[in-house]
Order: sequence, then C-alpha cells, then structure tokens
Amino acid sequence: MRRHMLLALLALFCAGPALAEETAKPATPRETCIESRDINGWTSENDRVLTVTLGAKQRYRVELSPSASVFNVGSRSDLAFIPRSDGKLCGGWGHVGMEGRRILILSITRLADPPPKGEKPAEPEK
Repeated sequence: MRRHMLLALLALFCAGPALAEETAKPATPRETCIESRDINGWTSENDRVLTVTLGAKQRYRVELSPSASVFNVGSRSDLAFIPRSDGKLCGGWGHVGMEGRRILILSITRLADPPPKGEKPAEPEK
C-alpha cells in the first residue's frame, strides 16, 4: 500500500510542472523604470494614460492612478514628472505633478519602436 502511494506521489510531482507550463499566462509587456531627466516629451491617450518619449524613439506607456481623471490630466500642457530620489520614475514610486497636486504613476511599460520612416510595419502572419 505504501509503495503505491509513493509511486502516485512521484507521478504527481513529475506531472505537476508540465501541467503548470500548459496553463501559464501568455507573456505580458514588462514593466520598467525610466530616467526622468531623459524625457523629451509626452502625449496623452486619455486622462489616465500618457505616452512618454525618451531619446529619439523610445516610447513608454505611463498609466496614472484613477484620480488623474478628476484633474483632467489629458487636457493639460503643464505636467511635471516627479521621480523618486534616484531620478527614476517607476510604477508605484513616481508621480506626475500639476498645480501642486501629485498623481501616482501605477505602471510604466515600454512600447514597440515605430518602423523607420517610409517603411511599413510588418503584416501579421496568416
């Protein structure tokens, strides 16, 4: 009886990782931190999402806390980026400031680089 239980447990331990791999979530974009001094500009998608540009082509999606909607962040042109003490903006650590208010940054995700000028983006495979 003990031997059968041991074999069953051994089979479970061997099959466990294989089952976990099959049910794993698909890869999501990786969150990151950015240097606040490298920000060249930004545009707003809406009151809670900004697209920030660093350098020539690096673009990041910056999601703000729900309170950003109350302050109409998307229609403002005078935003300030307030980093943590090391100069970096990170999800949960950085803020966007306006009129003396601080709005928490929830996440920062790198966006794909746009294709070079005159070149069309690749079409998805069928």
